[in-house]
Amino acid sequence: MQLRMEEDEAWSLVAVVTSYVVDDSGVSQDAKESIRQWRRKHAEGTVEMAALADGMNEAIGAYIEARTDRQVRKRGRYGRARSQK
Repeated sequence: MQLRMEEDEAWSLVAVVTSYVVDDSGVSQDAKESIRQWRRKHAEGTVEMAALADGMNEAIGAYIEARTDRQVRKRGRYGRARSQK
């Protein structure tokens, strides 16, 4: 399975998550301002956002690979097993 988020898709995800944290999480005003500053620094089209999107893609790819392609021992030999989840 291959999953790749484009930069604008990653930005949309960041916007949704940070908006939820700022609006509904109950964090302090200082924390909300820090989140807003971070979000402005990682605006769509910036170098920081491109690096974040690449990092998100690497993390998602590593997670999917770890969950779907691992070696297990069965009946005295090793073989590949796919996750059932």
